[in-house]
Amino acid sequence: MSFPVTIVILLFTSVVEVFSLTWLAGMISTINTISWIMFTLLLGVVIGRGYGEEWWDKMQWNLKSREMPAEEVINGAVMRFGSYLLLMPGAVTDFFGLLIIIPQTRFIARAVAMRLFKSKLAKGEKWFFFKGAEAG
Repeated sequence: MSFPVTIVILLFTSVVEVFSLTWLAGMISTINTISWIMFTLLLGVVIGRGYGEEWWDKMQWNLKSREMPAEEVINGAVMRFGSYLLLMPGAVTDFFGLLIIIPQTRFIARAVAMRLFKSKLAKGEKWFFFKGAEAG
């Protein structure tokens, strides 16, 4: 993704988040909105720390050996992404983060992640994010 496209996406998501927080504050009050943001931040920290860095190492090892990552690795990656969404202040990111960490709806995010991993493996890419980076 090019730099200008990234800037446009970041600006668009920022505008959406500001409007969603304004709407939420109008619905439940400003104090409750701030409390909600702080609660989801804490929830994101707890979940993110709970899944640790172990899943990242397992995922990179599986991709380098051209194998499909195991179910617990996929689950850990999806949960970590959900925790990152909860760390961001905003109603929309909190909504999607909560959808990801709830076990009954997590299967959707896992299916998207599996499709992404399969496409990376089909292309023969060894690294998920950092092409050309070699492990020390």
